[in-house]
Amino acid sequence: MTDVVIEDERVEFVVEADAWSGHDGLMRACLQAIEAGLNAIEDPRAGAAVILFSDDATVHELNRRFRDKDKPTNVLSFPAPEREGYPGDVILAYQTCAKEAQAAGISLIDHAAHLALHGVLHLNGFDHQEEDEAAAMEALETAVLTGLGIQDPYLVQE
Repeated sequence: MTDVVIEDERVEFVVEADAWSGHDGLMRACLQAIEAGLNAIEDPRAGAAVILFSDDATVHELNRRFRDKDKPTNVLSFPAPEREGYPGDVILAYQTCAKEAQAAGISLIDHAAHLALHGVLHLNGFDHQEEDEAAAMEALETAVLTGLGIQDPYLVQE
């Protein structure tokens, strides 16, 4: 199944894995987090980011092919070249996201909203390779999410 569910001027949601279906409020929460995040940064990239709700098998293959990591991960971001007119793609892996949410005692919807925001920030030049970059990115994510009533994801994980 591949289904374009919501299309907005700043984001397009595509559901590829059936497991994501039936989570009421999932896309609304992700859209709110992404919109709030983009409104909080200077000069966000123009166009609509594509958020693909996929599965571990797909993300595992992409992670192996593009990052030389032979395992699934929760989220991958693929920034588009500037000339493309859209920021790029963010892919979430259902099984990994669901396991992480359960282990942290948080809802899958809140976790997905965090990861969608995290991915879109990557599309806009944010990174966490260096300690200062990570601190700035985490602070922005925390401010956006707590402003939406979602618990600080970095407190949950510690």
